Amino acid sequence: MAKGDGGSKKKSQSKASKKSKKDRRGDGPVVGVDVGGTKVLARLIDPETGEADGWAKASTPKTGLDDLFNTVEEVIDELLDGRSSMKDVSAVGIGVPGPVDGDGLVFKCPNINGWDQPIQLAEVMGDRLGVDVVVSNDVNCGAVAEHRVGAGKGADSLLAVFVGTGVGGGLVLDGKLVVGARGMVGEIGHMTVEPGGRPCGCGGTGHLECYAGRAGIDREVRRRTEAGASPFLLDLVGSSPIKSRHIQAGVEAEDPLTVELVDEAVHALAQAIGNAASLLDIPVVVLGGGIVDRLGQKFLDDITGSPRFGGFGPDITRLVLAERLDDAGAIGAALLAGED
Repeated sequence: MAKGDGGSKKKSQSKASKKSKKDRRGDGPVVGVDVGGTKVLARLIDPETGEADGWAKASTPKTGLDDLFNTVEEVIDELLDGRSSMKDVSAVGIGVPGPVDGDGLVFKCPNINGWDQPIQLAEVMGDRLGVDVVVSNDVNCGAVAEHRVGAGKGADSLLAVFVGTGVGGGLVLDGKLVVGARGMVGEIGHMTVEPGGRPCGCGGTGHLECYAGRAGIDREVRRRTEAGASPFLLDLVGSSPIKSRHIQAGVEAEDPLTVELVDEAVHALAQAIGNAASLLDIPVVVLGGGIVDRLGQKFLDDITGSPRFGGFGPDITRLVLAERLDDAGAIGAALLAGED
């Protein structure tokens, strides 16, 4: 399996990048692939308009990276069948749930079995597919999709925040995706909102995703239920993880513990989003992810109305619901590949 040494783009380009840009790039459509912990999804995109054609997906294999890479190829083959062929495709964009450098080196993807080492994914998949491959973080891909063809279309700058198992973010400034020196721009989930607060999976404390992410809420539900709080959510799920639909059910049933935890999530998001928008002068914040999709516009209204809305809050920014849902990662990956 190909490995990388973490070298920056300034030092050198990967072999795949050099070869593909010189020999492989064409003028045809672009394939976008979203590689997630549960599914691999591909769409065919017109890079000029962002219009998508076709849809193919498969379950993410749990049997190692070779099988994962084979699945990516199979999903692309299924997508192209009857529409186009790989020789007509100008590039492939791949979004992955992990940190990525400028050369397509993916450091690790904790929620994909076996991906605990650096993989030069742009090179590996470029050699397999025979086209230029561009790799980016999946949340950044989602931000690009919302900016170009989603809820943020027409805005020069936006912050996209996705509230799911954790809390991720992507930043577009003056029309360009910003990733930072280590690809960490947009890591809003690890902003501190409660100094010395709940423990985070990363080893820190008091981070936003401890309060708003589904995994953090799950941990807190179990802790408080053991201490005597309402068992409503645990009666629903037992030992299984709490999902966004369960949180929605708890809110609709006016379960006291669920309502309390969602209120805490609202205030934590308000503090982090307001501060980030004030720091960067962001006019639009797009919110998506499983919890937001389930709780809808009222959830956004509660964030805007929170007394903890940081910085200048709603005076300088507006919150809107994400429009690209299941395919945001694939579309954003394709758009990034189309412009690379």
